[in-house]
Amino acid sequence: MVSTLSIGFMLFSALLIFLFPLGLAVYMYKKEGISLKAILVGAAVFILFQILIRIPLLNVLNTQPWFQGLAANIFFSAMVVGGLSAGISEEIGRYLGFRFFLKNELSWKNGIAYGIGHGGIEAVLLVGTTYINNIVSSIMINNGAFDRVIAPQLGSELAALIKTQLIETSPFLFLAGGLERLFAIIIQIALSLIVLYAVVKRRFSFVIYAILLHTLVNGPPVILLHQGLSIWAAEFYVLILAAIALFFILRSRKLSVLDGEGESNF
Repeated sequence: MVSTLSIGFMLFSALLIFLFPLGLAVYMYKKEGISLKAILVGAAVFILFQILIRIPLLNVLNTQPWFQGLAANIFFSAMVVGGLSAGISEEIGRYLGFRFFLKNELSWKNGIAYGIGHGGIEAVLLVGTTYINNIVSSIMINNGAFDRVIAPQLGSELAALIKTQLIETSPFLFLAGGLERLFAIIIQIALSLIVLYAVVKRRFSFVIYAILLHTLVNGPPVILLHQGLSIWAAEFYVLILAAIALFFILRSRKLSVLDGEGESNF
């Protein structure tokens, strides 16, 4: 049986993943009049550069012996594959999104909007849908429907693996996934503002800074886990980065870092 606490944390995390970006978008639309187009561009750029380009490319590379040898090194796997490649694809995509599709809407509020779309769709596609599947599977396991309906379609080995993972995984790990996505959305918004600055000021060096920062967000938590630290140590690391990102977001507004369509007061 999957514990009630596990299902409860799955549900909480799923609601957080789906409702936080939605609620933030509604709040910013009512309060600031953000561009819905900016949200859609942020989501579309993530799907294009991450889901349709980067991930398939990594899947091809992972079939190559030379790449498998490099990926066996945890530093290369975490910092280059997991961090730098994500930073390059997402930040270059971000730059192109602002530069060519939002060139008349380059304001602080629309930098926020872009980040909501980018981080929100990332959370939904990479984690939210998995949590929904886990909730449905857990309920079916507990009422016996999983063995009758799902297991015959998956095969005994895969079905047993899924059941074991859902039953034996600590309930608090399901909570960690939702919190990590909350922190990640905040960081994605901050990175969007940095790249927006690069576009407005025509300083591509800030795209490079965003790529490096993205690498520092993605890579070290993997290394921490590989070194035997708990997932909460990795979560604390991301929490610290999210707190810094939130401070930057709020501070940039107070300083009128980006204010007015197509204008900058940096």
